[in-house]
Amino acid sequence: MKLYLVRHTTAVDNASSDAARALTMTGEAEARVVGQALARLGVQPTHIFASPLVRARRTAELIAEQLGMAGKVATLDELENYLPTTALLKALPAEPDGVMILVGHMPSLSDHVAALADLEPNPDLAFSKGGVALVEMPGPKVGTGQFVWLKQLRELR
Repeated sequence: MKLYLVRHTTAVDNASSDAARALTMTGEAEARVVGQALARLGVQPTHIFASPLVRARRTAELIAEQLGMAGKVATLDELENYLPTTALLKALPAEPDGVMILVGHMPSLSDHVAALADLEPNPDLAFSKGGVALVEMPGPKVGTGQFVWLKQLRELR
């Protein structure tokens, strides 16, 4: 399975709650850039999942639009911050040939990459807003993945 882990793009600073923070106009444009970059890379996801927080869901929706998959975003509570990678993997479909885009938050995304690929957590795994990492795995088991790359938003432009 291929997992493309994506950090949500730029959101407003103030809202009625953290969960309700929407994307800014810049964030909307950034999400389209991420989707276009994934399309240029030939990514054809079987699933697109997002954290239930507004900024992550909207980022995922805009990526899906750029990939021709509008309306195909599912919400996963396990993509919220500070939930264990084992819980995230249990929530994903066990499809060895699956290609999944997972839109979430820092710092959990770098923790997930480290756990999936059995790496030590380090600053090199920090995602910019709109950053994307690719981890390839034979199946949904912590420590069995291979970290392929991490591209920051500026590299995706």
